[in-house]
This record gives sequence, structure tokens and C-alpha cells, in this order.
Amino acid sequence: MSGRSSGSGRGSVSSKAGSQSGSQSGSRAGSRAGSPTRSPGKPSGPQKGTGLDLARDGRPLTAAELLSKRVDLPADAFKTGIEETRFTARPSYSTEGKSIKMQLNIFPVVTWPDTEVYQYDISVNPNLKDSHALVKKVWNTKTVTEALAKQGGMWLYDGHKLAWSSKKIDRNETRITVDLDSLKEKAGHEDIVKKVARQSVYYLSIRQTNVIRLSYLKAYLQGKVSWDTHVLECINFFDHCLRQYPSEQWLTIKRNFYDPEFPGGHLGTDLMTNQGIYVAPRLSESINRGGTGLAINVDRCQTAFWPGNRSLDRLALEICQGQKEEWKRWDQHKLQFNLRHKEEKIKDTDQWKIVPSEAFAFLRRFAKLKFTVNHRGKIGRPRIYTVKGLVFNAKDGLDGTNAKSVTFEKKLEDGSKRVISVYDHYKERWGFDLQYWRLPIIETPQGHLFPMELCNTVPDQRYHFKLNPKQTGDMIKLAATRPPKRTEDIKEGVKYLKWSEDSYLKAFGIKINANMMVSDAKLLSNPEVAFANAKINPGVSGRWDLRGKKFLEPNAFPLKSWAFIACGDGQTCSKHELEHFAHQFSNVYRNHGGRIEKPAFCECIPFSVGDYSKICEKAYNDTGTFTKDYPQLIFFVLPTKNQLVYERIKKNMDCRFTIVSQCLQGGHVQRCQAQYLSNVAMKVNSKLGGVTCKVPNPKSGSPPFWTRPTAMIGVDVSHASPGSSQPSMAALTMSMDKHATRFAAACQTNHWRRETIEAPVMHSMLPKLANHWATVNKTMPQHVYYLRDGVSEGQFQAVLDEEVSEMKRIFRELGGGIPKFTVVIATKRHHVRFLPKDKKDCDRNGNPLPGTLVERDVTHPQHFDFYLCSHVAIQGTARPVHYQVILDEAGVKPNDLVKMIYQQCYQYCRSTTPVSLHPAVYYAHLASNRARSHEDLSAGDIIMAYGKPGFPYIKDDSDIYPGRRPLQTPALLRMENDKVPKQLVSFMNTTMWYV
Repeated sequence: MSGRSSGSGRGSVSSKAGSQSGSQSGSRAGSRAGSPTRSPGKPSGPQKGTGLDLARDGRPLTAAELLSKRVDLPADAFKTGIEETRFTARPSYSTEGKSIKMQLNIFPVVTWPDTEVYQYDISVNPNLKDSHALVKKVWNTKTVTEALAKQGGMWLYDGHKLAWSSKKIDRNETRITVDLDSLKEKAGHEDIVKKVARQSVYYLSIRQTNVIRLSYLKAYLQGKVSWDTHVLECINFFDHCLRQYPSEQWLTIKRNFYDPEFPGGHLGTDLMTNQGIYVAPRLSESINRGGTGLAINVDRCQTAFWPGNRSLDRLALEICQGQKEEWKRWDQHKLQFNLRHKEEKIKDTDQWKIVPSEAFAFLRRFAKLKFTVNHRGKIGRPRIYTVKGLVFNAKDGLDGTNAKSVTFEKKLEDGSKRVISVYDHYKERWGFDLQYWRLPIIETPQGHLFPMELCNTVPDQRYHFKLNPKQTGDMIKLAATRPPKRTEDIKEGVKYLKWSEDSYLKAFGIKINANMMVSDAKLLSNPEVAFANAKINPGVSGRWDLRGKKFLEPNAFPLKSWAFIACGDGQTCSKHELEHFAHQFSNVYRNHGGRIEKPAFCECIPFSVGDYSKICEKAYNDTGTFTKDYPQLIFFVLPTKNQLVYERIKKNMDCRFTIVSQCLQGGHVQRCQAQYLSNVAMKVNSKLGGVTCKVPNPKSGSPPFWTRPTAMIGVDVSHASPGSSQPSMAALTMSMDKHATRFAAACQTNHWRRETIEAPVMHSMLPKLANHWATVNKTMPQHVYYLRDGVSEGQFQAVLDEEVSEMKRIFRELGGGIPKFTVVIATKRHHVRFLPKDKKDCDRNGNPLPGTLVERDVTHPQHFDFYLCSHVAIQGTARPVHYQVILDEAGVKPNDLVKMIYQQCYQYCRSTTPVSLHPAVYYAHLASNRARSHEDLSAGDIIMAYGKPGFPYIKDDSDIYPGRRPLQTPALLRMENDKVPKQLVSFMNTTMWYV
């Protein structure tokens, strides 16, 4: 036989669903093929959220974008025209710092052939629906296997339309006839569950379309040719050759491979996790020093899965119990009760409407979940269905849509039809009484209707939703392993990959070294950290203590009108505890240099006052009345962590009253620990215009990082969770002083799931910050460092063409000339890890020391990029940041750029350690998330009509954003208040209100 693959499927292999256990103890199989179906016209409730990425405007992905899902492609792979900007080439390597050796989870490709590989187009006729499943079935038949064996060579197949072979077929094309209905084919392919169409005879066409010359890839790595489609085809072949063997053995999800038999862990009581192997080829700088220029990035990975062979009624109860504290004690009866519909008052009217309950809306995440129902006569091989959704019909009233209220037209033996409920159908046809008939009914895309208790989940289905706190904690415990353990896991994974035994790699002459690469790295010298009364040298520990330290600059205006407000009915904290905390905080803040003229006003506001809008209003008014001045700062002490409560408070204080606020947890106020008080003081001082610390110039009193007027600008765009209709939020931060310690921020909506910032959005953010910068510094900047977070290589060109071009236009319009730009992309979305071998190069946990810099082996052969670990990892294995310089008009030297980025990580305003990401980007990330509280949505738009006072429930996304999306995203509310002096509003908009 030929060494022919069955196809990697570009994603996942078929799940091995074993025999399905009964859904409930004592229950029998429920439905048969021909189970209850809904009439096409009967609505099943609102189906909001298409899941489409509107940033792409519906266009199909390019070949490079498709391949980038499996391979880390360079930025020039996505350029569409020769006229586009060439990204900055590496000028040189850093020379400063101590030379060290650093082990990386990168495995070098030792040899790969300088030969030709033949690429073929695969098609099947007839195939009216262009079904990949049909093509794959035909390709996997014994007839095709034998035919290709005669052609000779090793064959790769991508599961869709492409195949590769080490041999050229006769006349460049062949056609194979396959009969899927023949006894011969059926015997050889028991995995064929059902026919794709009525047709049984198909014709497989294999036609040569290209000759891949791998020498062309080598020429690109050496810098002799630019990236083009042929280089992309070389990488595509290499990727498929690498993953062909493991994809035949294990479950494949993008770049990860999972062994279903591997013992998994539990996330809470409802989800499972499996440890897999991350594998991805990447380009390597090693070609400049005698290497091949290709390497394999291998890492361990953890993914959440739905539990397999679990009845949906039981799963529904388990995921609800783990979602909220008040749902923990539910049983099946309480679940059924809480899944009933609710009444909600229509805004601005006296009418009420029937809406799904919060639990019902939560269970909508069952959509797209695959399940089986054990039909009689099909016990051994059940049919797999997909959940379309839960049936919802407002006409069913408060009792809810269930097995007794959902009806369909049933065809009788005499040809007549009658309307029957799902409950009665199962009782009449099978003599089966549904035990939990009040649960919602599952509907499939074909209109089949099934009770939850008769449905079992199919194994190995990825869980795509955000984990709750308990699940997140369990995932962190499983995933956060220290470098020694991670190193062993990676080595174990490499053994499972069996590169030396891989027949596909052997056939194409590819050899991979199974030992991790050890790279020449640098350990940068740490800076000093200056406070108002002291300088400290953290050394390689990356930590310092605030005790006895005064902030470099105190709050800009002394505190005279400020308050501590406890929200709740005495459960959050007592009046005495609140006053004690306020007194202790005042002492601690004064000891750190804070300026306080008058003591804080303290008050407990019960939930009987009203919602949090009323609480904020009373807090603001009472503080002003007590102090006889405009409030400057209000602390809110909250009973629990609730994101909705936090956002409502921030919206009121930022956009309605335009003053600084700080939220505290009641438990922390009661404990009143010194370290917590200092941490809060750092945040408050920054919000009030102060500076925590700076990195001084060791040689003079001038700024240590530059000699000309320079601004640091950080930008990030955050997106809502998948399927949500919430707009994307853009945030821009800009340094306001010569030491880059203070960053003002501006935010705005940025379409839906659009990563690059639109021109109108940039014009709404940058001009006001640039004008304030000019006011503070008496000039416009001559040089701008633009640090961008969250963009992939495919968007680098758009950052230059859209964002940087627009920023230059804005500076030109403001006057003072166009500054030179240095554009740096910072990302942590990668799997490169530093795994020190020498104890002197790591901390006590085995992580690299702060300042570890890697510029070789794992970087691009020509581009200007590097990996920097600037922080101390609290748990797990440290993840370095990948910095890529895509434009440098100022000609910054690598030594200066690396030193500046590293040392400014010590200036983060609310930490006593250097942070992992440059503060400009870190602040932009904080601001973009805070911007969500500034959406122009009323409390009635977001909060459900029922719930305990002070503990609001958020509505489902489809209820918050009903109907079709507008052409433009609604703008955020401004931080303005015409009832207070303009200077207070200006101060609020230019201070660090978001930290």
C-alpha cells in the first residue's frame, strides 16, 4: 500500500463516540429517526448573534489568513501589493547586558530537502453541495488507496482540496471511479454512517496544479527574495507534512493535539479539561548562522471540554449550579422552576412582556453542541444531532415552553395528520413518561424536537465560552506549572509526536532535532527606582517595598472633599469599620506623601435608597453637603464582586458627576491590612494626578530615555465575547511628562470586532490628548513611540496605512510639524517560553530573571523583533513579550530601544514590581476595558427587572442589543458635567482615571 494519509481535516478528527449510556437511570431510549419536527414557519424565539466577524465585512479569508491559523507567519506574508511599505529590517543586535544561555521550547529542523514536491487539486463529481465530507470519504476508500499505491510515492491530503506527493503522476492527471455502495467499499469502510447523497458512484479527479520548489523558501529565509505565493505554498506543505501523522492519531483543534484517552481534569463540577500538545512550525533566525531557518514550537496546552456521554438535563443542572452562588443548591425541580419564563416591563410603557429567564438565557450556550439520542434498533451506532437552540415561545406564558406546550403535526398510519405535544408523542409511541417534562425542548437545525433527558453529549467537544471564577481557578491550577514541570511535559509531548518514526517526514526528507534549542541571550541590567525620599536598587529580584517610601509626586490637589460610602444594609461593613478604614487609609496615604487637608466623610447607604444610580447620587450630594465643596474623590465599599455593579458605579461617577472614584471590597475594608492600604494609595494617587516612582538618569537629572521632545502612545482595542453584539472599544494612552510616568487616556467605540482604529475614532481621541501634551510640555512632540497591542501580523500593514497615517495627519493639522514615528507591536499571544537550564540565570521558581532578552533563533531572519521577559512570574511559567518594530523613522538603536522598554516597565503606577508589558500598552488595555462602562445604555437596558436589591442580574446579550445593528456604533458617553467648574472636568479627562 502507499503511504497515503486519510486527511488531517485541517482541524479535528472524528470523535470516537463509544456506546452511549442511558440518559437517566431507568429511562429508555426516546426518539427514532422521524422524531418530532417543527413546522418550518413556527418561531423558536429570538436567535441573535450571527458570530460573524464584521471587521472582515463578510469577505472570504485569504490563503495567508487561513494558514496563519496553524503557522506563525511573518508580517510580509499578508502584504497584497509590491507598493506597500517594507517593514523595518533589523539594524543590528543588542550589545549591552550579560551574555547568558537560554533554553527555548523550540526544536530546530536539522535538514529539509532542496527538492521538488508536486501539488495536486482534488475534486469529486457529482458534488453539488461542495461537501468536504464527501471528498474525504471518497479519498479514504480502498479503491483510491490501491490506485495511488500504483502511482508510488507518499501522499499528503489536507482534508479539503489539496494533496501533495513526492512522485509525479503520469500525464499530470488521473481519474478514479469509486462506488460507495459496493460490498467491497462497505466492508473496507465501516465508519461510513450514512450516505452523503442518493448517488453512490463518484469520480475522483487528481490534477497537478503546481510544483513546489523548497529551495525558494530557503532563498526567502536568506533574504534573497521577497515573500510571495510560492513561499506561502512551501510553508503550507511543510505544515501539513508536520501535522499529518499526529492528526491521524489524536483529536486536532487548530494547532493543538489531544489524546482522548489521556486522563483529564475537572473544571468545577460541570466541565472537563484535557492536556494537549501545541505544535507549530516557525521561521528562525538560525539560517544566518548555519542553521536551516526552520524550527518547531512545541508547548503544553490545556483546553476546556464539555463532558462526554452526559445527559443534557443533568448537564444543564450542573452548569447552572456552578454559574452563580445562589444557584448552587438547585436540584432538578428548582431548575425546572427557574427555567420558566419571566415578565418584564416594556421601557417607557405600562405594558409587560414575556421574556426568557436568566437561567434559560444562560442555557443558550448549548447551541451547536452535538448529542445523540439512542433510537431503538440503533443502539450500537446512534445518529449525531446538533443543538440549534432551546425552544422559546412567549405565547406559552409564565409556565414556559416545555414538552407539554410544544406541539407538532404527526403523520398517522392512514396518512392523516394530527397535532400532538412532544410529551404525548413519547408516551403514545414508546409508553415513556418524561420525568422532567418542564425542562425546555431541544431543537435541531432540521427541526427535530427532543426532551433534554433523552439527549447525551458526544465526547471531545470544545467549550467555547468564558469560564466562571471556579472553573478559571481550576484551569489556572492545572495550567500554571513552573518551568521544570513544563519542560518535562514538553519533552514528553515530543516523545508522543515520534518525529524519528514519522513516515511522512521521512518520505519527504525532513529531520527534526528532538532536543530543545539553547540560544545566546542577554540579561539586561536593572534600573534604580526613585521615590521622593529614596532610591532603591531591586537587583534581579524584581521587587521592592513601599514601607517608608514617599510617592515621587503627591496628588495634584489636596483632598478636602472626599468620602467613603458603604453600600448595603450593614452586611458590607459597619459604620465603625468604615470609619476605622478611612482613618487608617488617611494615615497611610499621608505617610506616602499624599496631601489631605480634611478628613473623609463616611456614610452607609442602604439598598432601600434605590439602585446604584440613586446610591451614587446620594453619595455625591451628601459628600458635597458635608464638605460644602465639589466632591473630589468617593470610595464605594461593595458587598461582593459584581462586574455589573462596578460598571454602573463607574458610569455614574465618570460620566454623570465627572469625579474620581475607587471601588473596594467589604472584606478588605474589614481586615484593613497595611499592604492593601498602600496598594489602594498607589491607585488613588495616580488617579489624582500624582506619580508613584520613576527610573532616574544615573548620570544626570535629565530624562534617561531621550534628549528631544518625545511622546509615548499606547493603543489597544478590546472586543466583546464571541457572539456578543457589544461594540469593540478602542483606547489610546499618551504620556504627559518627560519621564513617561503619567498617561492620559481617551476611549471610543470602534465598530464591531474591528481591530484597526477607524479614522473618525482616532480623530475623537488623539487631538485632545496631543493638545494637552503640548500645553504641558510647551511644544509638540518631535518623536513618537507608538506601541500597539492586540494586532496580528496580518494587520501590521493596516496599522501603518490607517492608524499611523491618520495620526500624522492629526499632528500636521494641529501644527508644529509631523513627528517621526517608531512603531512597535507588542504581543503575548504566542507559545514561546524561556526555560533556563542554569540556576544562576533563573529565580527560585525556575523562571528567567527580569531583563532576559532573546534576539536569536526564535526571531525572524531579517525583521527587527525580540522577546523580552521584564517581570517576575507570580505563578506558572513566565511568558515573554514579543516586540516587533515595523516602522522606525528615527533610527533608534536596538540597545536604546530595548533598554527604554525594559526600564519603563519599572514605572507602572500601581505595582511594586516591573510589569510584563510596557506600561503604555498596559494602560491602554485597562482603559479599553473601563470604556465598556461608558456605553450609552440605561439601567433598564442592561439590568433584569427582578433580583435582590443591590445584586442586579444582567440581561442576555440579545436583549441588551435587540434588532439589527446600526451602520455606525453609538458613541460613548463623554466624561462631562456642566454643573462643576471646567478645570475639574479637564483634570478628570487628563488624569489616570482608568487605573
